[in-house]
Order: sequence, then structure tokens, then C-alpha cells
Amino acid sequence: MNINRLRMARRLLRRQLNEFRRVVAVEQRYPTAKIHWSVQIRGPVEKLQLGDRVTIRSGSVLHLGGAAWCEHKGLIHIGTDSVLSHHTVIYGCGSGGVIIGDRVDCGPHVGIFSSRSAYPDSGHVFDPVRIGNDVTIFASAVISPGVSIGNGAVVAAGSVVTRDMPAAVLIGGAPARVLRHF
Repeated sequence: MNINRLRMARRLLRRQLNEFRRVVAVEQRYPTAKIHWSVQIRGPVEKLQLGDRVTIRSGSVLHLGGAAWCEHKGLIHIGTDSVLSHHTVIYGCGSGGVIIGDRVDCGPHVGIFSSRSAYPDSGHVFDPVRIGNDVTIFASAVISPGVSIGNGAVVAAGSVVTRDMPAAVLIGGAPARVLRHF
């Protein structure tokens, strides 16, 4: 085995060990949480707040800020009995971060972002995301910065939510719109 491959393997193992330690630290702080060991937690773990019985499945990424590009600010709050399925990505960067209510069911490959590039300018725009209680977000949906979703809403698979949505509605499309009231 050549020396460069050995160094790369060591670096990868060190990174995986550090990620595992972060997950263990969060589980110790929130003993009712179920967090798969392959979840990536970026930024200061004290900026992650979990309710009781939160489940975060494998491959998910939680970005809590803590970097220069997001002004070292960030927050992710996930309410009681909420589930993030496999490969969910949440960027809670900026002062407002991402607040997810109780009993939220988030399907696989969902993206929730409180920041975006300030295209065509350089830099970033930060705008908090708020998701109410009893919301269901199906696979591959994207929630854009600055969006609030009301209690009991359902977001259809593959939707791109770019503006606020009321409570108790079915949301779908790209860009998402209200398809039905419950």
C-alpha cells in the first residue's frame, strides 16, 4: 500500500471517529434520542436542541453554523417525537436557524435550508425556517430559506417550497403551491 493511500485512510478514520464522538455527545445530552452513528453534525453541538424521542436516520447532515461563511451563527431545534429519515440535510446557519415542531415526519433526501448563496453577488443570505407541529414532508422535498409551514401541512414528494404555507394543507409542485385544504 503506498504511503498516500495510508495517509488518506488515516484521515478518513480520524474524521469518522470525530463524527461518532459528536453523535455520542448529542445522545448523552438527549438520552431519548435515536441518532444513527453515520449522521454528520457540523458546527457546535450546543446549537442543536432536541425534544424527547427524536429519531435521526443514517446519512443525515445537520449543519449548525460555526463557520466563518455563516458568521459563526446557527441553530437547529427538532421537536418531540419527530423523525428525520435517511439522508435528510438541514442547514440551520445564520441567527434564526431552523425550528422544526413536534411530531414532524421528514422523508428521505429532504433538504431544509436557512441560508443560500447571494447570487449573483458573493456571500450568503440567511433567513430562518419554521416548520409547525404535525407536518409531514415526503421524499426529496426542498424547503427554502425564510419559509414557514403551518401546523398539520403535508408537503408532497419532490416539492420545492419557496414561500410561506398555511396550516392543514397539501402542498406540491416546483415551486410549491397549495393543492388542497384539509
